[in-house]
Amino acid sequence: MINRLLIRTRVLQTAYAHFHREEQKLTSAEAELKVSLTRTYDLYLFLLRLIPELTERYDAILEVRRTKHLASPEERTPNKRLVNNRLAQKIDECAPIELWYNSFPLAWSEEDILLRQLINQIEGSELYKGYLEREDSFANDRTFWVEVFNSIIAPHPLLAEYLESQSVYWDDELSQTEKAEFEEHPGWEELDTAFAEARSGQLYSSTKLSMGAVEIVKDFVAKTLKRIDEELSMEEVLLPAYRDADDEVYAQHLMRQLLLGHKKHVELIEQHISDGWDKERLADMDMILMQMAIVEFLHFPSIPTHVSINEYVELSKIYSTPKSASFVNGVLDAVAKALKSEGKILKQ
Repeated sequence: MINRLLIRTRVLQTAYAHFHREEQKLTSAEAELKVSLTRTYDLYLFLLRLIPELTERYDAILEVRRTKHLASPEERTPNKRLVNNRLAQKIDECAPIELWYNSFPLAWSEEDILLRQLINQIEGSELYKGYLEREDSFANDRTFWVEVFNSIIAPHPLLAEYLESQSVYWDDELSQTEKAEFEEHPGWEELDTAFAEARSGQLYSSTKLSMGAVEIVKDFVAKTLKRIDEELSMEEVLLPAYRDADDEVYAQHLMRQLLLGHKKHVELIEQHISDGWDKERLADMDMILMQMAIVEFLHFPSIPTHVSINEYVELSKIYSTPKSASFVNGVLDAVAKALKSEGKILKQ
């Protein structure tokens, strides 16, 4: 589940934090990267576990309604189609998820307000109404939760707040990210004014972080829900933390070579920045992105050079300034050509 895009994103975030600390230890950065990737997979399992928790909580709500003093006929004989949803049962009975959940420090059952808000929104939706009207089948049980997850659960603001409050690695990046260029770095007090000036001067952009780590995890959850089948065990559908051992090694090697070769990478990049560019104004994020690409040029022969350039240009569109993409693309292209001419890159 933790693919190359997620790994690049987590290495970028970890390296950025590392370079902005007074005390810079390689071992600390490597440990932090490992934690961030572990928490990323934890989020995948935790979001899957939310579905049976919602059905269980809904069953409890229906029981309270049924036994209240002035219950309506509908409340006395509630429709338990959702309570008996077979997809939710399949997740609930998955031994690996259950084993992980029992040892995890967080529990959905403790988040009463969040669960109630999600249930209220689900119960009041056209999706729920249509679900009750459709044929009772596993396929419809699955379709219902896929649609609910994508349209109600994943974008819910209260879920975003909860995830962000529980882990720095679960900072939900669903909302727009604001990026602006300033002559000087503004203080927090002047930030609103600086953004307003940047907007008026067309030096501002706002982008949905569809490539953000949390959004990628949500996408994997949705894909997993779509793959759940009545004839397959949940264990066959559940994604492993890594597709193969190579990806885990890739994460460790990318981080280590990035930090060990930092000074050499910076010197190489600076050699290919035009004289008209003020190096002091070079965005920190751009510098880290380009260093990561150079690590891939030099240490990952299986990754074509153009693939590395494209990947880091795309990341620059998300995590850096509005002009970063063309700048990063130009510098990396020049660096790649220079390294190839020197015989230091022996790949396409």
